[in-house]
Amino acid sequence: MIALLAKTAAVLGAWEAAWWARRQARRTSVYGSAFHRAHELGRPLVVIGAPDGGVTTGYGCGNVTVDLAGSAVCPNVLAIDITDTAMPFADNSCVVFVSCVLEYVSDPEPALAEIQRISGGQAFFVGVEPWTLTAYLYPGAKRTLPSHLR
Repeated sequence: MIALLAKTAAVLGAWEAAWWARRQARRTSVYGSAFHRAHELGRPLVVIGAPDGGVTTGYGCGNVTVDLAGSAVCPNVLAIDITDTAMPFADNSCVVFVSCVLEYVSDPEPALAEIQRISGGQAFFVGVEPWTLTAYLYPGAKRTLPSHLR
């Protein structure tokens, strides 16, 4: 019985590690796309979800980082809650990169509306896969983003 539990734990650990590595590679790739789009449009890149917040790595700070907990590595940080504070950016003024944030807010609709407002649709998203151990441990991560945002 103990051997079976150990084997199951090892398989689950490998499964989660593989999804974490895939998610990190995707964050790097999608961040790169957002960075290049911001450069093409001559707009600032706003990163929602600090790259040093927990296990979310693989991307940069952008011109401005928005994270409720702030950031120790990003120089221009707004420590605001995107679900109940209008971000201080004009309509259609920036490109937005969001990494594994919306799955954890209680009501993502206001946040999505605010992201749409400031980005004019120039928004790039990376989320947590709902079938991973992360989603099990953090139930909000089971919420999936609309398909056009994945």
